[in-house]
Amino acid sequence: MLKIIPLGGMAVTKNLFVYETDEEILLVDGGIGFPDETMLGVDLLIPDTTYLQNTKKKIVGMLLTHGHDDHIAGLPYILPKLPEFPLFASRLTAGFAAERMKEFSVMRRINIIDDVRGVRLGKFAIESIRVTHSVPDARHFVITTPNVSVYHGSDFKFDLTPIDGVRPDFQKIADIGKRGVTVLLSDCLRSERPGFSASESSLNESLEAEIRDTKGKLIVTTMSSNVHRIQQAAQIAARAGRRIALFGRSVEVNARVAQELGFLKLPKQAMVKKKSIRNIPDNQLCLIVAGSQGQEGSALVRAARGEHREIKIQPSDKVVFSADPIPGNERAVYETIDALAHRGAEVIYHDVNDELHVSGHASSGELMLLMELLKPKYLVPIGGTYRHMVQYRKLGEKMGYSADRVFLLEEGQSLEINMRGEARIGETIPLKNVMVDGLGIGDVGKVVLRDRQLMAEEGMLVVIVPIEKQTGKISGDVEIISRGVVFMKESKQLMDKARGEVYTVIKSIKTPIREWRAVKEGIRKRLERLFSKELERFPLIIPIIIRT
Repeated sequence: MLKIIPLGGMAVTKNLFVYETDEEILLVDGGIGFPDETMLGVDLLIPDTTYLQNTKKKIVGMLLTHGHDDHIAGLPYILPKLPEFPLFASRLTAGFAAERMKEFSVMRRINIIDDVRGVRLGKFAIESIRVTHSVPDARHFVITTPNVSVYHGSDFKFDLTPIDGVRPDFQKIADIGKRGVTVLLSDCLRSERPGFSASESSLNESLEAEIRDTKGKLIVTTMSSNVHRIQQAAQIAARAGRRIALFGRSVEVNARVAQELGFLKLPKQAMVKKKSIRNIPDNQLCLIVAGSQGQEGSALVRAARGEHREIKIQPSDKVVFSADPIPGNERAVYETIDALAHRGAEVIYHDVNDELHVSGHASSGELMLLMELLKPKYLVPIGGTYRHMVQYRKLGEKMGYSADRVFLLEEGQSLEINMRGEARIGETIPLKNVMVDGLGIGDVGKVVLRDRQLMAEEGMLVVIVPIEKQTGKISGDVEIISRGVVFMKESKQLMDKARGEVYTVIKSIKTPIREWRAVKEGIRKRLERLFSKELERFPLIIPIIIRT
């Protein structure tokens, strides 16, 4: 039997898929997810690897489909928790992944997969298929065990005129379909969109028009891994006689790696160092800047706030967003656009001009074409929200698939395929959100997030009570510190009432105090009632007992 278990990747990000036989496990991807606005202070999410850490089965390897962070940036957090095993990827994907791991001093060799020979890992036979996406050198994989063949179709589109001229390998996909495919796992993020997704090369004319109409600096922001878009912007700017500089660590690092591996060819004569732009007239500059998702601390966000050392936004400047907001990032993106507009710059984004970005994901026509080429027995949509999966099922119905042959999995829910090639829903593995908060991994849970939410909405009171250890009596003044509740100087009467409540709790204890937890709880409850009555607010109250 073969089990397929998505530990992440069913809801767009945090990709980690498990392929499991009776004795072995093969992994596909290891990405990060992005916190929503309720996860205060959380930097990113990673897949829950508890199941893999507890398994007694041998992990024979990991495959990486492409170089986006939601597929590779979790590796520095995931790999140290697991035993060593070989990793395989295409050249650019391996380069990006190695760079992510190097940042965390995780040194693991990534093997370059041979598209002709494939690779065998334990009982798994793997073939790689070249596809197009918004990051070059993307791959699909065919994963075969005895009597079962699974096509793992992660993020893709069928671009017939890609910037680098490297087209999808349709012939190989058709040949695989002739041999027979049991299950197709397919990207479904644009299943709602009719037709075919536009080619990357279709943006050239729009970008050229924007450059012609720019009186000051042209600032282009895109996903840092979108090597093709960086290539286009640089070439068009160079033809227009502009000097080009890259800003933002992610853009600079990815551009360096892509150049070293031959996937990016920047016009050397037009490139300048960041500090040199102050000596070049604005109307001769094109800046390619990180921060298209409104990331806190990114070069674009700092420039929008007037905090960037080199980039000073002027009314004659134009900022082009050549990327759509990732679901969940809309607020941050529009706040950045507003900040740029306040500085007088002309901002071009999807709502103003939808011809400056094309999706890297397949629309309904491409999704149905992949079904037709492979003719799988079963369909499993991945990499989209539930509504995208439902729409993908409707596309499958148009292609002749009955509802019982299309599986809409939840994360942690397994698909079991027996030796006769029959598939059914299996057990569900319980998963938790693993949050990365600074240097902490997994140490932020629901209680911590609840307290942060409470502090953000209602404020916090710290109550410091000095108590004489021997007598249990208050030995000094009770100090109350307010953060985000009231302005202390204007609320003296309320603070005096609060201190009175604390004295009442301490005086009510007739015997020497031994259980300090009960005292703290008593103080907390009395003050909660007081502030609820006086302010109709429920601040987080932290009593601190100092025994003197």
